[in-house]
Amino acid sequence: MTPFIKSLEIDGFRAFTGLRVDGLGKVNLITGKNNSGKSSLLEAIRILATGGALRTIYEILDYREELGSTGDSEKIYSPTDLAPFCNLFNGFPNLSLSQQGFSISAAGALPSPISRISVRINWFVKSTDPDRQAYSYEPASGDLFGDVDAFPALDLDIGGRKRVVPLRLDRFQRRFPARAEADAALVPCVYLDPFSSRSTSQMGALWDAIALTDVEQEVVKALKVISSDIQAVSMIGSDERNTRPRTAIVKSGRHSSPLPLRTFGDGVNRLFGVILSLCNARNGVLLVDEIENGLHYSVQTEIWRTIFRLATDLNVQVFATSHSWDSVRAFQRAASDSPEDCVLVRLTTKGDRIIPTLFTEEELKIATRDQIEVR
Repeated sequence: MTPFIKSLEIDGFRAFTGLRVDGLGKVNLITGKNNSGKSSLLEAIRILATGGALRTIYEILDYREELGSTGDSEKIYSPTDLAPFCNLFNGFPNLSLSQQGFSISAAGALPSPISRISVRINWFVKSTDPDRQAYSYEPASGDLFGDVDAFPALDLDIGGRKRVVPLRLDRFQRRFPARAEADAALVPCVYLDPFSSRSTSQMGALWDAIALTDVEQEVVKALKVISSDIQAVSMIGSDERNTRPRTAIVKSGRHSSPLPLRTFGDGVNRLFGVILSLCNARNGVLLVDEIENGLHYSVQTEIWRTIFRLATDLNVQVFATSHSWDSVRAFQRAASDSPEDCVLVRLTTKGDRIIPTLFTEEELKIATRDQIEVR
């Protein structure tokens, strides 16, 4: 089956000035030194797979704390300050250069409406049609001093569909508050950051989506890799104010009463987040940043085998980042059972460009055997 993203092209997004990656597989491990673009690559895939959803852009900026804050010690942006949005563009463009922008495209099984997106910051004026009681956004003239009502906006082209989004930070934040409801998507896309698994309450919505379904037991089966006495998992509590917060609890063969999942340590909680996210990404894409966090090297091979199996059974394409040699070695061992599904991508910075190098299972086997640096 063709992966959703078989090849990927990124131009002008973050640090990417023309990246092309061909030959991606069902499960892809992305390695590289610090600041080599691993997380940015996940962000680009996330923007593409969600069809350029504004909620996705908001969450990316918010997670990196690029939206600013009202805190005394942190940078504060005014509603008309466009600096947060400039972070998405290579070189933090001067907004007077209206042709600055970025594009992300993919070949594979992604639906054509979301297989390409281009984003620019351009200037527009609002045109009102009183007869139809409607308005539209029209490109401003070249003389911005002449168009006194001109304003900057994201100029998006998503699979040939045009969209203009005026850039005012206060309206952007009000429209997409934290933990907003997910936009409708042609392909499910689930993102797991390096730290969200530390609070099981953040996993509540993902658990609700798979509870009492055919994949609920896959979560329990995976947790047994670390703690074999786990028999069942449930979620209790509520997101309502003044109530007990949502908490994952576990039935264990070693205890007479259920215990909080947190009792079982960071590794179990990280694995809970990874497998829960994978089950929620059925027929879609899973993105995991720093997948090895909290996981002891001795269990990583079996965890990767579980990921490979579920990715195939649930038709999920997985992209995960890591800078751990243990994770690379475990990935290679698990991939030997299904070599056609695995690809390791190493990102290397050369000057102002980021260069990808792909390793197939056989090449990765040689690299890990001879301890050749691939991180």
